[in-house]
Amino acid sequence: MTVNDAYIIFMQEQKFRGNSEYTRSYYERCLKMFLDFCGSDLDVEDLDIMIFKSYQLYVSESREINKISVRTYARAVKVFYRWLYFENFIDIDINRLNLMKANKDVIVPLSDNEVKQLLNLYSNNSVMGCRNKTILMLMLDCGLRLGEVVNLKIHDVDFNNRYLVINGKGSKQRVVPFGSSSLNQIKCYLNYLSSSSSASSSLFLTQKSTPVTRNTIKMLFARIKKNKGLERVYPHLLRHTFATNFIFNGGNLEVLRLLLGHSTINITQIYIHLAAQKHLISDMQHSNIDLLMDEKREQIK
Repeated sequence: MTVNDAYIIFMQEQKFRGNSEYTRSYYERCLKMFLDFCGSDLDVEDLDIMIFKSYQLYVSESREINKISVRTYARAVKVFYRWLYFENFIDIDINRLNLMKANKDVIVPLSDNEVKQLLNLYSNNSVMGCRNKTILMLMLDCGLRLGEVVNLKIHDVDFNNRYLVINGKGSKQRVVPFGSSSLNQIKCYLNYLSSSSSASSSLFLTQKSTPVTRNTIKMLFARIKKNKGLERVYPHLLRHTFATNFIFNGGNLEVLRLLLGHSTINITQIYIHLAAQKHLISDMQHSNIDLLMDEKREQIK
């Protein structure tokens, strides 16, 4: 479902509830600006805390309006987010939907050590362990949305050229490459599937040989969060990590937009900021004080 599809249903529900024309007009005005920002054909699954924060900054900077007005526009979007959450269209922590000024949370992508810890949770010694590891690796290597993982078919994998064909909304397709490690992992998982009696074309199956669902992936991450050091992991954070690392390693913003399936560059630009944060954290690991103290120790010797 696109953000625009969700917006239409939301507005219809406001009318059905008997909300005044003034209230409906307020939601329409504010949410139309939000649609302009994120692109009307953005997958509703992409809506998360980071986009909510970035939208507030977008309104305050590009529209040159005061913070009171920013909060007015953001409040309508917050109502929209809450409606999406309670209708089970998105899975986020709605308690973190803070309006500008009060919000001090920062989206921090997974560190390299956290990624290693995450991938080491599962081994290839069992079909389910191999499946789970393959899911996590592809989400990290390709920036896949939860729904895209669920919809993957075996024929969407091009083994010779190492890429996935992602089928989006409205018959839109995009090609996303993956590395040799992911290729070997997929082959390992398919070796298990070859001995299965399932006739399903889906890439990822349950223990009963039926296609995985969104709830299957959510339950997987619920189990992951119980591990010490991985409490903050959720599906979309892996997509953020992929995109941040792509920019951090010198990737082109327009190429990233295409890889993520964004219709507008506004959303993609968020990752410039996240990559800058990662550079900052990385640079700060080389403390000048440490260098000075090391020199002092050498002099004492």
